[in-house]
Amino acid sequence: MAISEPSLPTVKRLFAFSQNRCAFPDCKIPLVENSGIVTGIICHIKARSKGGPRYDSKQTAETRHAFENLILLCSRHSKVIDSDPKTFTSELIHEMKEIHERTGNIDLLPSDVRKAEQLLDDYRKIYIKAGGHVMLNSPGSVQGTNVTIKNQKRTIKILPPDGCIAAELPKRNYVKHLIDRYHEFASKQPGREFNYPAIYAEIKKSFGAKWDMIPLNLFEDVTQFLQHKIDRTRLGSINRGQGTPNYSTFEGYLSKYGYG
Repeated sequence: MAISEPSLPTVKRLFAFSQNRCAFPDCKIPLVENSGIVTGIICHIKARSKGGPRYDSKQTAETRHAFENLILLCSRHSKVIDSDPKTFTSELIHEMKEIHERTGNIDLLPSDVRKAEQLLDDYRKIYIKAGGHVMLNSPGSVQGTNVTIKNQKRTIKILPPDGCIAAELPKRNYVKHLIDRYHEFASKQPGREFNYPAIYAEIKKSFGAKWDMIPLNLFEDVTQFLQHKIDRTRLGSINRGQGTPNYSTFEGYLSKYGYG
């Protein structure tokens, strides 16, 4: 059977990272009120249906409803991004999602499990068709027309906070280089099931923040932590035995990619 909706574990993970807040920059609207009223929407970054905003025909049903293609928004900002897909591209919305989720929780609090379930229940009641028609899975139906919002500012720039690794692009990119290198090496280890998100959780546990939100004064500690992780992989050990570098130094990275 083809996948037609996000799974409950996926929605729980989304809700945990969201901290029950809309992911649109500076929006503080809760997704689920304490009273239990659901005001948030599970949105697809690349549309779930042909003809929808940012639809990608190459996506599988699984990736279309996966965590990476979903974002939680209030009803107002859901309409804003879908009414202006030329401004709100999939790349921009992915950036919104990534920035919003930086300070979220890895695990869902027991008190919030019901709220995540309510979000999914609400999603199941709403079916959005190309052309802007909305039908509710309830007695009768409600139809809504398209909402058009004119935005004179064609680009939106989201800046990271000062004093963190993300605020300095060369350092941010070098840490990401090491993370990607670790993924490359760790995924090739025989006899072990590779867990892609594990390194992110380990960094947060060790440094108390997501990898690019760590204070700049801990940059060297983070890079040494990741270099040590790479060196300890099977492929990393083999390379060290053969005298082959496992990664670029920070200075070498800057020179290689023209930061100097």
